[in-house]
Amino acid sequence: MADRIDLQEAARRLGVHYQTAYRWVREGRIPAVRVRGRYELEISDVDAYARERDAPSPATVRSSRREWGRSADRLLSALCDGDERTATDVVSRLHAQGESTLDVLSRVVAPAMAGIGDRWAAGELTVAHEHRASEVVSRLLVGIDQRRPGRPRGTVVVTAPPGEQHGLPVDMAAAVLREDGWNVELLGRDMPADALHGFVASIAPDLVVLTVTTPAAAEAADAISHDLSDAGHDVLVGEPGRTLSDLVQGARAVRAEQRRLLSRRSEPQ
Repeated sequence: MADRIDLQEAARRLGVHYQTAYRWVREGRIPAVRVRGRYELEISDVDAYARERDAPSPATVRSSRREWGRSADRLLSALCDGDERTATDVVSRLHAQGESTLDVLSRVVAPAMAGIGDRWAAGELTVAHEHRASEVVSRLLVGIDQRRPGRPRGTVVVTAPPGEQHGLPVDMAAAVLREDGWNVELLGRDMPADALHGFVASIAPDLVVLTVTTPAAAEAADAISHDLSDAGHDVLVGEPGRTLSDLVQGARAVRAEQRRLLSRRSEPQ
């Protein structure tokens, strides 16, 4: 019927990834019924939830330093408690206010995850708590898709080499590069070198990004980077001290240089 839509259409109407809309339905935030094995939703229910979700908070001062800190503290508390619903609400509200993925990750998610690490080091949280927090944020990032319209910058492969223990840096790098206009091929973490070489050779991306946070991964990334460079591929390594903003700027610089060289080759001799 005209007043009902499926879950895929509801996700488009809400401006979120399908998995995020699916989670909201499973959590009972949006009423839905099963029809022949598929969810159907009333348009009025979807629009009502969108209005409620996007309603501005009276206490919010957009992009103020105070608000960034408050959001990071709220996210940290939710991650410590394993409260995925509150964690999702924190990020969704910021996006509804028009904040960029880069700002949300750099100013809210990264400080919250640093807080998780500090509490783990102090013995207040277990490794299980830390891994659960990373998994919650990784699932949260699935719902972030703010790719800018217009000409894509190019195709980038984002992965982490053998020895990397956490997948979250890979997910965060993919999210900010996707928003920056890149077509992202996300391979996750602990990618074997031979499999990565084969994949890169098959699609010939404009850039390969390797994220690392451990010495073992850094050593593997160094070897992979040299091999890929020798094969004619551009590579950026997201070292532990490298910020997401630095990564985006580095990727832009690589693409600008590629286009400059291509333009020079096409000039008549």
